[in-house]
Parts: sequence; C-alpha cells; structure tokens
Amino acid sequence: MTNSVHDMGGMHGFGSIPFEDNEPLFHAAWEARVLGMMLTSMGLFGVTLDNVRSRMEHIPPLTYLKVGYYEKWLITLEELAVEKNLLSKDGLAALAEGEEVPLPKTMEPIPTEGIIGFMATGATSARQIETKAQFQVGDTVRAKNLNVDGHTRLPRYVRGHMGTIIADCGGQVYPEVSARLEGDGPERLYTIQFTARELWGAEANVKDTVCIDLWEPYLESAS
Repeated sequence: MTNSVHDMGGMHGFGSIPFEDNEPLFHAAWEARVLGMMLTSMGLFGVTLDNVRSRMEHIPPLTYLKVGYYEKWLITLEELAVEKNLLSKDGLAALAEGEEVPLPKTMEPIPTEGIIGFMATGATSARQIETKAQFQVGDTVRAKNLNVDGHTRLPRYVRGHMGTIIADCGGQVYPEVSARLEGDGPERLYTIQFTARELWGAEANVKDTVCIDLWEPYLESAS
C-alpha cells in the first residue's frame, strides 16, 4: 500500500527495538494456532501470501501500531472469513464470546505431516522467464521513486537511491501482481547493495551496507 504505516524502515520516533535473549518461537499458544489457521486457510480462501500482506497493510494505522505481529494475522484472517462467507460478522462476534458457531463450509483436514513439511522447506517463488536481463551483476542502478497504488515490495527509504547489483536471482513471483490475485506475473529479481551513507547521509558508518532484493520494474540505470 502506498506509503502506508507498515513501511517503517529508516523512520525515527518509534522508540528502541526490544531484544529478548533466547526469544521463543511463539510467545503464546494462540500465536501458533493463528499461524496454522492462516497457512491452512489460504487455499480455502483462494488467496496468496502477497494478497494477505496487502490486506494487512489496510489495517487502520493506529491499530497496526498497537497490535502485535500475530494479532495482525488474526485480524486479516477474521476479515477473510467474513468476506469469503465462512462466517458472518455476528458469528465472528459469537465466537469471540466463546459460543459454538456452525460453519457453512467444510474442508478435508490437512495432514500434520504436510504442514510440517511445508514449514520446513517452504515453497519456491522462482519462475521461468524468457525476457533478457535488463541489468548485469556489477551495474550501478537507481531504485525508482515510485508511489504505487497498492501492494509493493519497494521500501520507501531506498527510493531514489543508487546501489550496486551483486546477484541476479532470476525470475520470481512479482508481489504486486500476486497481491491482486492476477497470477504470478514473474519478473527478474536482483540483490542490490546500498551503502549506508547513500541511504542516510554522511553521519552513517562508511563501512555499513544494506542488501535488498528488488524486482526489475523497481530499477533504472543510474546513468
């Protein structure tokens, strides 16, 4: 979503980032359940991970900043359940009160082994493309200064800045197309190395760099 609250990279004023020694994978049992419900429900709802991310970006800013990571997932899951007629808003409210609510749709249970296997290996986003690479490793490129009306994976803090291509990752699912549920729309993906000083000015450490994976439509020649 264009310049929405989720794009916080390089921003100031949000306080320090807390770090936990030996941080657990989940802080509460319900977080694991939300993750499981989302992964097993995306097929039922006919959505992609990029579409889910796009939906999270529409959470009202004050709510987005207030709730935790898996709470954002839960809000999105609830909205999907209502939108796809798995639950009514009244049914959702009843569930929140601990009431039993019959569901109009059913699906075969997904074997535990399948979920564990998916979590361990994931699913590739690599796709075959026939178009010739517009850039080469070693080229200096500039991230376009785009304000996309919808989901984008182009961070605001790199827009308009120059970096060096250090890897060509080949064709990959293009999130902006996938988020609209219009197929994979594969585009070539590159890893770009930006110096900290290019991004944040002379006060940044001259030795620091940031590497970001960016799709070809996000880039232009630095010359």
